[in-house]
Amino acid sequence: MKSLFAVLILVTFFALLETPVMAQVNQGNIFVVTNFERAFPQNGSMRELDSLTTVFAENCLAKNEYVVSYKIIRHFWGKDNRDFLQIVEVKSWEDVEKANSRINELFREAWTTPEARKKYNDANNKYFTGKHSDEIYSEVVAPK
Repeated sequence: MKSLFAVLILVTFFALLETPVMAQVNQGNIFVVTNFERAFPQNGSMRELDSLTTVFAENCLAKNEYVVSYKIIRHFWGKDNRDFLQIVEVKSWEDVEKANSRINELFREAWTTPEARKKYNDANNKYFTGKHSDEIYSEVVAPK
């Protein structure tokens, strides 16, 4: 009886290895969604936050050859107005890491000295609590 049970477990295990896991199959592009929790500093303004966000997007996302598209959006309506999302679209799972590495390179090119990077980061970071979540989604492409 024990050997029959062991054989059934092994057959089930090997059958599962051959079965694709549908949730992990990439049917289309990949979307990396980062939800930052906003802070509302006394010495801040929407104009400054928008400017910092635009400068980052122009220097680190728009120039990134691995980024297919991007959106930076903030909460518009509802009870919790702290959501600030960055959505970055890439072509493949492999491009997620490549895009992130390239963002870091482009950031160093745009802010060339440690002092310049610190100044930008200090100005930008005052608008966020440090809490965030990262989610990675796959585009659903309907069969034709």
